Amino acid sequence: MATNHSALIKAAEQFLATAKEYKSDHLTQMDMLKQLDKMRLTLEGPMDPILRQWDTIHTTAAMNLLVSTGALQQIPTEGTITSQELADAVGIDESVITRAMRVICVQGIAEEPETDVYAHNAKSLAYITGTSQYFFQMVLHQDLVMRKLPDYFKTHTKEDLFDLRKSPYAHALDREGMTYYQVISDDPDRLHMFNQTLTQMDQQMPILGMFPFAALKNQVEASPQKPFIVDVGGGRGQVLMSVQKEAPAGFGAKMILQDRPDVLAAIAQEDIPNIEKMEHDFFTPQPVKGAHIYLLRRILHDFYEPVCIEIVKNIASAMDSDSRLVIGDFVVPDKTHLGDDSMVYWMDFLMMMLTGKEKTRKEFERILDAAGLQIVKVWPFAVGAQAIVEARLKRA
Repeated sequence: MATNHSALIKAAEQFLATAKEYKSDHLTQMDMLKQLDKMRLTLEGPMDPILRQWDTIHTTAAMNLLVSTGALQQIPTEGTITSQELADAVGIDESVITRAMRVICVQGIAEEPETDVYAHNAKSLAYITGTSQYFFQMVLHQDLVMRKLPDYFKTHTKEDLFDLRKSPYAHALDREGMTYYQVISDDPDRLHMFNQTLTQMDQQMPILGMFPFAALKNQVEASPQKPFIVDVGGGRGQVLMSVQKEAPAGFGAKMILQDRPDVLAAIAQEDIPNIEKMEHDFFTPQPVKGAHIYLLRRILHDFYEPVCIEIVKNIASAMDSDSRLVIGDFVVPDKTHLGDDSMVYWMDFLMMMLTGKEKTRKEFERILDAAGLQIVKVWPFAVGAQAIVEARLKRA
């Protein structure tokens, strides 16, 4: 396919204009990366996507080698180290070190200031520090699962994909008969990796900048006896803490964090000021009646429609005419477009391993309709497919 030169020039001019206004803010950075991706995809020939995959798989393999042998950890946080010193430190041949380091350095992960001399940068440190290091381990873990997908679909019926105890993930780990979360919890190291990865993922997902929590101030202050927000399956309370930036102390009304007992027990009350903890299983009827907002953030994508309907019905039973159900999730576009943010699509593919699914607006409409609710508005984030779906009880 021939490159459309006029479209390419127009895209380059748009990128230049954006770059001139760039103030190192995250939203503009995301937009610029998206523009660059679209230009690259426009320029690529038929073989280029295959070569790009070849490139990616070798970068992943090289990084896995360096991390698993401890070589990357041997590079000092400040200063440099030679390839021979690294090789001696981990007991492998120097040529292995140089080959692997070249692969990652050319990608901007770590640096080679002199021949066969290496130094960390922020990108390489992310692989061995903080929660991001567990994200990389999860990448490797899920890669093993995905490689077994062809075998899964050869040996299972179409219906098996929707069985919580016959997920591709459970199959890949020889744990069929267990749900995804049971498999995760069966191994302490795997559970720790999963929890840390969720923390890292959560940092990539916006909370504010979509639904206008501050706009409910008058409504909440007029009925302060009703809880402001009930965060259903809200984890560590990070969402309610963020919401207080727009709604200080919940405008004087309760902010309730609901989750499993073990999750809540790990949270110190002083870490979540103005928030009340409450044990609750969202597969049972919602005990808090008539709240202004019921929040489901990154919950429904874990399940297929029948289970989602059950969860939403349990909340709908507690709602009154002024209540809102606020769903924070990806909303999958109806159609793909070249250069769109790919995260929503690979996340949806990933959820297939785990008996979950990212959903389109039509799928959200079906779920909500079956639970007696209707969409009021979809509040999109400025970049990407993350959004808030606002729903209320159907009008009689």
